[in-house]
Amino acid sequence: MAKSKYDNFPSFDLNEACDHFDSNKQSNWKKISKFIVADGDEYSEVMLNEFDYYEVNDGEYEAFMRGVQYALTKMNTAFEAAGVDLQVCEADLGNNMGFVMTRTDDEPEDFVKRVLKKPVLMVDSWV
Repeated sequence: MAKSKYDNFPSFDLNEACDHFDSNKQSNWKKISKFIVADGDEYSEVMLNEFDYYEVNDGEYEAFMRGVQYALTKMNTAFEAAGVDLQVCEADLGNNMGFVMTRTDDEPEDFVKRVLKKPVLMVDSWV
């Protein structure tokens, strides 16, 4: 089995993406959040409410986070093996880091336009 690096994700600049849409509008965040596949702010809540932890200590939080990284690394490996142009990227989500699914060639502006279904202006050539 090939050795994988489970903390080596491409970076996606969600802060730059915010420059391309009205980030105060909740309806925009509702669409963007569908692509946030793991949010560090939610880890403790998920552990408490979904996995019935009584309380979450630092070691348990860290182990949960590493499990998320392991699973998302496996997803990236599967996407690549299948020839699918998707990837999970690490992103700064404000208070914590998280992960967002993008196309492999996505720039923040392209991502926002696609997710919010705004037209992308493409110029083939100038006359």
